[in-house]
Amino acid sequence: MFQILTILHQLGHRVTFIPDNLANTRPYAGELQKRGIEVIYHPYVKKVRDYLVTHASNFDAVVLSRCDFARKHIADVRLHAPQSRIIFDTVDLHYLRLSREAQLTQDPEVHRRAQEKQHLEHKLISEADETWVVSPVEQQLLQKKWPGKSIQLVSNIVDIQGSKIPFALRRDYLFIGGFQHRPNIDAVLFFVQKIYPLVSERLRDAKFYIIGDKAPPEIVALATERIVVAGLQRDVRPFFDSVRLSVAPLRFGAGVKGKINQSMAFGVPVVATSLAVEGMELTGHEDILVADQPEDFARALIELYESEELWNRLSENSVRKTRASYSPEVASETLEFLFGEDHLKGLDRSTELPQTETRLAAKS
Repeated sequence: MFQILTILHQLGHRVTFIPDNLANTRPYAGELQKRGIEVIYHPYVKKVRDYLVTHASNFDAVVLSRCDFARKHIADVRLHAPQSRIIFDTVDLHYLRLSREAQLTQDPEVHRRAQEKQHLEHKLISEADETWVVSPVEQQLLQKKWPGKSIQLVSNIVDIQGSKIPFALRRDYLFIGGFQHRPNIDAVLFFVQKIYPLVSERLRDAKFYIIGDKAPPEIVALATERIVVAGLQRDVRPFFDSVRLSVAPLRFGAGVKGKINQSMAFGVPVVATSLAVEGMELTGHEDILVADQPEDFARALIELYESEELWNRLSENSVRKTRASYSPEVASETLEFLFGEDHLKGLDRSTELPQTETRLAAKS
């Protein structure tokens, strides 16, 4: 979202960001303001609805990000900004992620929540003028159900860092991901319990770093001399400049995985499950290594850790692939089209939209 807001401003649109909780969170709000983006927050505004009542008539487009926030505000946006194009930014299809978790765990409560999320997301897609997804797999899924709706691909956006640190000067490996996200908890437990024992005997001197905010007790308890629970890191570059690889052993999820984007953008090769690379159009043994069974995953990790030739190939291709698909330059072309005149003419509500400027309110 930070990248989307920045790019829209660079394209010449007047951009307003409204956090759902109206928090003036530092340093993030200040970083947006320095880039020319208006940020609305408490105590100057008490409720999002209050702001919409007085200012919504200024908006040409409103992006509602994530289904739980979109549900809270879509009716008010439609009421107070009838001239606006409403865009539902899914980030990922939450119901798909929960459905896969339910299938894996056989938990009836998770299955019930997945059905609720599916009903909610489908309702929002029906009510919005346009829906954004990050994965071509999810785009095809929705286009099949709603052939007449505008379902657009606006994928992850990452800065391409690259790295000049050679294979020989690197050691260790990492997992990165916030632990408020259930797939990350499951992935780390699965890795440490099923895959790590098959790796640690061969790679005796390698440490495994677990990077991510709000690690629950079961993750903290994994810490040993060679398993380092590093917590939230404001600057992850030192880790990506020192490790040989990262792992993405996800067993359920949806969308496009930022942990893979981020690692590849640093030129750090990834070993991942097939679910983790869904929708990314990556080639095994050229862009990434893919394995699902613990034995296969461990074998791939060891091969990548020990083979300089394989590492160099994947590292170079990681940066190239990320630049071609997930760079700010690629996203800028996409957003320029989506807020351009030709695209607006193709939408049902396009005749009601002013073409002179776009203002964006995003809930995240």
